[in-house]
Amino acid sequence: MVCLMKRLAFIFLTVSICAAALLCGCGESASTKTNTPSYTPSEADIAFDKGADQPPSLKTLYTMADILVSQGRDAQAEMVLTRIINEHPDFSPAYNSLAELKMRQRRIDEAIKILSSGLEVAPSDAVLLNNLGMCWMIKRRYEKALNYFTQAAGVIPQNTRYRANMAVALGFLGRDDEALALYRQILPEYQAVRNLEIIRAARNSRPGNAASKADSALP
Repeated sequence: MVCLMKRLAFIFLTVSICAAALLCGCGESASTKTNTPSYTPSEADIAFDKGADQPPSLKTLYTMADILVSQGRDAQAEMVLTRIINEHPDFSPAYNSLAELKMRQRRIDEAIKILSSGLEVAPSDAVLLNNLGMCWMIKRRYEKALNYFTQAAGVIPQNTRYRANMAVALGFLGRDDEALALYRQILPEYQAVRNLEIIRAARNSRPGNAASKADSALP
């Protein structure tokens, strides 16, 4: 599994010419998306939030969570993000940020539940869809991963990251021609061919080379 993840990381580093790299199994950071508010608290906001009888605003809570994550204080960040989701269930960036924490801790099933809850609120959120696909990639459920990557690409067709993720899933399913065709849309020919070679080698190196068959047999 470690070898597989290293190869995946290499693949996406190559793809980074036109799309960002995989980050520890997480396809896309909520903090970089356009649906995440860019916010620096003003003195007035800070003063307001410090009021004895006033709860912190959504923007302040989300900024606090981001700071805690940057400081490596994951437990505190998780508490703040959970509070945001409970108090503001329609704020989709919080679902992504919380799922990222879980994925870094290799708590993939919990991340899947969080992202799925977010999609109940925002079913067309491309970041949620893509990151849920990444969760299924880590679990080697490539058909499921492909389904979510495809949905994400349908929402934002110009996003090359989503098509690159589709190509990886197709490659691990043994659908090499389709994977190569997608890579050729976003990469120079030699890089498209090289990426597919790396995926094929990773796929063929697994004991029994039965991941695709097992995946297709799962409900």
